[in-house]
Amino acid sequence: MNEVDFEDTLDRFLFYREKKDKGEEDKKTYGDVFDRRTLLAFYKILKRSVEYVEFPISTGKEAVVFRAVGKEGNYLAVKTYLLSRLNYKGLSRFIDGDDRFANVHKTKANIVYIWARKEYRNLKTYRDFGVNVPDPVDLWKNIIVMRYIGDESKPAPLMKDVMENLNREIIYDILAEMKKMVRAQLVHGDLSEYNILVWEDRPYIIDVGQAVPLSHPLSMQLLARDVRNIEKLAQKLGANIARDDILRELEVI
Repeated sequence: MNEVDFEDTLDRFLFYREKKDKGEEDKKTYGDVFDRRTLLAFYKILKRSVEYVEFPISTGKEAVVFRAVGKEGNYLAVKTYLLSRLNYKGLSRFIDGDDRFANVHKTKANIVYIWARKEYRNLKTYRDFGVNVPDPVDLWKNIIVMRYIGDESKPAPLMKDVMENLNREIIYDILAEMKKMVRAQLVHGDLSEYNILVWEDRPYIIDVGQAVPLSHPLSMQLLARDVRNIEKLAQKLGANIARDDILRELEVI
């Protein structure tokens, strides 16, 4: 793939449909994401499952999520891990001890690809058990394609941004999702209002890359953190749910 191909990939697929002139912040986002390896990965995704990418809908320290249009005209979310940003040691603690990746050779160069595979596999496992997560669509290298949650005008907001508008009963929907996650034998490990989308009064669990099997050495520690977080979330929503109530609901006591 030569430089002309790179330019063609950007020109054909990475643009705004309604706003062609990108601002400085948008240019920085693209500059952070599209290094040579990521652009090669995008080239593959664009041939397989994505028609074009529209704009970033979420920008974090380690990943950027874009809204895209699929081959059938449907909206997709494209999560792109930034190859230069991920912490090798930080990710390794969630991969080491995970029997699903026991025979995978792990280096600083490929840790991000293993992490993306892990998140994609976790999404598939959760979906198999009925957990309300975005449907995984495609995976290549450091890019995960999944179903977009939202509508044409806006993406689903994070729960933290709409707390004042929520019915406290939504906490019981989250507990139901947690119960399904335990049945799937996967502990999320970072469950809070920062990793839950709300759309049409339903919670959608996201950012499942760190989720580990119950057999993982860190699983009980991570489950305890999830329970503490959801207990605090219940209090913020005005629901009278204690830690023991959550543990009983999850059938772990």
